[in-house]
Amino acid sequence: MKERKAISIDQQVPFRTLFYFFLPLGLSATLVTISHVIINSTLARAPEPAVVIASYSVAMSLFALLERCAVILRQTCSTLVRDRISYRLMRNTTFYVLSAIFLLSLLLAYSPLGRGFFSGLLGVSDRMLEPTIDAYRVLMFVTIFSGIRCLYQGVIISNFKTKWLTIGMVVRLICMAFLAWLLLKNDWVNHGI
Repeated sequence: MKERKAISIDQQVPFRTLFYFFLPLGLSATLVTISHVIINSTLARAPEPAVVIASYSVAMSLFALLERCAVILRQTCSTLVRDRISYRLMRNTTFYVLSAIFLLSLLLAYSPLGRGFFSGLLGVSDRMLEPTIDAYRVLMFVTIFSGIRCLYQGVIISNFKTKWLTIGMVVRLICMAFLAWLLLKNDWVNHGI
């Protein structure tokens, strides 16, 4: 990793540089919505789509809450990482943050605390409780991968290589579409039956 100089306040950045920095960021953020379309259209093809979509949506609320702690790693990394030493410090911090999130997720997914959270606090019915917890048991791993992705996206952003965010998002969408096709082809989207 090269050490880079920060842009000073009085230094002008050409429009072209800003454009080529921002365009891939905006495009990759827009492509994220396609990933939600892939997920929702896959869940909608389940034998009992109402159960599957509802349980996924409730599990997503807890996922979103914990993922925010991981997503902030992107901004932190893009702001603070300047060289190999600061990268190593950030990587270690990421490890501790993601470990804490994962331990909390394990506690919520596999202990009575999670049942209490979903049924007591969020009001999930008995029929929906197992599908919701099962959905969360998958999503808790997504939080970890999201945190790792955000660490590296922060490095990419701080080095002004934002085209790689868009390329990564396209690869992610292709993989998601393939996985959705595989799940539907083999009739594996059948929770709630």
